[in-house]
Amino acid sequence: MTIEGDRIYLLGATGRIGSVILPELIKAGVQVTVYARSPAKVPKAENITIVQGDYDDLTPFENSIAGHTRLFLLVADREDLDKVKIAFGTRAYAAGIKQLVELSARRLPWRSYNVVHVHQQAEDALYAIKDRGYHVVLRPTNFMTNMTDYDTIKNDNRIVDSADSDEQQEWISPADIGTVAARILLQPVEQHKDVAYELIGDVKTPAQRAAIISKLTGRTISYSQLPVQELYDFFIKAGETPSMAYYMSTYQSLSPVSRGLPLLLGRAPEKLEDWAANNKDLF
Repeated sequence: MTIEGDRIYLLGATGRIGSVILPELIKAGVQVTVYARSPAKVPKAENITIVQGDYDDLTPFENSIAGHTRLFLLVADREDLDKVKIAFGTRAYAAGIKQLVELSARRLPWRSYNVVHVHQQAEDALYAIKDRGYHVVLRPTNFMTNMTDYDTIKNDNRIVDSADSDEQQEWISPADIGTVAARILLQPVEQHKDVAYELIGDVKTPAQRAAIISKLTGRTISYSQLPVQELYDFFIKAGETPSMAYYMSTYQSLSPVSRGLPLLLGRAPEKLEDWAANNKDLF
């Protein structure tokens, strides 16, 4: 149950994760303010206020954050992601929010991957703010939707990676991330305090992924293990930055499924085969 008088400010409401969070907040009847570049994409409801704004000019945010008790902070990938998140979070704490729920990333060895390092920089800076409200962090692993970003399954009937075919790899459903965030935002702030939650929903090998999608689609989906240089070149050709291409072509899984995830979700996490069945059109 939310605390009476709660007002939640939401960044990233129209993406894969935010589109799961917002309906839950609407259904709960809590007052929500959505910060969006394109207001037309935001669902309309009596308990929703929309503020048009972007990451480069925070004036609309500064003028509307006062009076809110919680902030969900999701910033789309960009080179200065850490600076943008710190700017939003600092202003929110200064305005008196009681809880900031930040979408971060898995903790990896310091500065090993720039795409993850910027999240760590922002997370550490926000945590270090004096006299702040609570700081809850969600650290998801690889999104299941990442498997379909480059259409190799749809166009070439193959999965590509540099991993061995039997290497365990971590995955999380965006819907599970959104569900965890929504539940935290609708529970007392004291329940989660300053906890950081690792979110790994399922572990599957490349060979298992190929078998799941083959069965689902009725097509033979193969797994192609590429030399790391070839995979890196593939991502560069697809338009990724060098730092992102390096991360995507060299990342190795580190951990098993998060044991506490059912407690956060109120149910079992979504398995890769269930997510694939629910998103069959992507393949």
